[in-house]
Amino acid sequence: MIILYYNDTILVRLLGTPNDQKELFLGHLYSEGYLQLSYFNEVGKFDSSLDSGVHKIFLKGPRIKHKKTEHERVINSSCGACDIDGLEELIHDLPILEHDSRQIDIEKIIESLDNMKLEQKGFNSTGGMHAAGLIDFDYNLLLVKEDIGRHNALDKLIGAAIIETIDLSDSILLLSGRCGWDIVAKACRSGIKTVVSIGACSSLAASTARHSGMRIFSFVKHNNAVIIGN
Repeated sequence: MIILYYNDTILVRLLGTPNDQKELFLGHLYSEGYLQLSYFNEVGKFDSSLDSGVHKIFLKGPRIKHKKTEHERVINSSCGACDIDGLEELIHDLPILEHDSRQIDIEKIIESLDNMKLEQKGFNSTGGMHAAGLIDFDYNLLLVKEDIGRHNALDKLIGAAIIETIDLSDSILLLSGRCGWDIVAKACRSGIKTVVSIGACSSLAASTARHSGMRIFSFVKHNNAVIIGN
């Protein structure tokens, strides 16, 4: 169990892998829409502790608006939309992104996915971890993060990109598995316009991507992919 405390108040409880804690916290703040990039220079000291198997992570910064009952539930590795009815409720807080029409070379994407797999030390050791990677439009691998929860892996990736001042809006997100609604929502709030997944894309994820101006390349294989969005 991981508990994120922001300004001494529980922000959220997560089930995840307790490494890259600072990246996880920063990424969660940004990908969930709590804090915009312009405010991250005001974030204070990061601290953590371990108490009876529970990892507590502490961060102070600018005031944010807590989501209703968010701290009362545990975010697991599901899609995050199981208790929400209708697309409108899912997309009401998502920005509309400017379309990115740059061409994507599927074969180079395959090479990038292979390169990401080489960096998946957790998966190679356990066979049970998800990965999220970031590449630029020259197909250079910039970052790879892992977690037992795919949404946590993405938060860690986004947090690392913030720390390293990587422009997420000029990057391509790689996913080691399927693409669910929660992944698309987090990517959208973070300004990521292009998502690539080895596995399937859910119908809610596809609808959200179309609404937000994103594009998804799913079921990516040699010379073939299902393309959703612009």
